[in-house]
Amino acid sequence: MGRQKVKLQYIENNTARKVTFKKRVAGLLKKAEELQILCGVIVCIIVYGPYDEAPFVWPANHAEAARILLEYKSKPEMEHAQRKFSQEAFLKRSVTKSKEKYLRLLSRNREMEMGNVMVDLLCGKPVQQVPYNDIADLIWVIEDKKRSMQPRVRFLEAAAGNAPAANLDAYQQA
Repeated sequence: MGRQKVKLQYIENNTARKVTFKKRVAGLLKKAEELQILCGVIVCIIVYGPYDEAPFVWPANHAEAARILLEYKSKPEMEHAQRKFSQEAFLKRSVTKSKEKYLRLLSRNREMEMGNVMVDLLCGKPVQQVPYNDIADLIWVIEDKKRSMQPRVRFLEAAAGNAPAANLDAYQQA
């Protein structure tokens, strides 16, 4: 039987919150141990909980945990910064990616609009009905289509003139 989706919100019931905390800490420790064994990485976990006076430390050998923390603190600050990933950095990267995706979609949408205008013109729509601000984009789309078709045109011209097969290689590379 599958698990139910859990709402991530504060648990009001003290008993349920304490039980959930203990279970989640146990799951976290299990994952840390699996990560250490399967991937051969150094793992140290310190959990400050509201239900215990002292923090919970893993590995249970406090000397090992202290060694791991000392090793981490002894590394240069530059190396710390490379490995840290804050919420702010995550959000900045996410916003940057979203902006880039938006700009790509905007560009593609504009290119498709100009493609539709080009089809309308080929079907007989008068050029005078094309808005003035669309003319520059339309010219760009036409030039881009022309550039992408040039290798094919050269190949077909060479094929019509029975040119050597080297032109086929040139077409396939273009």
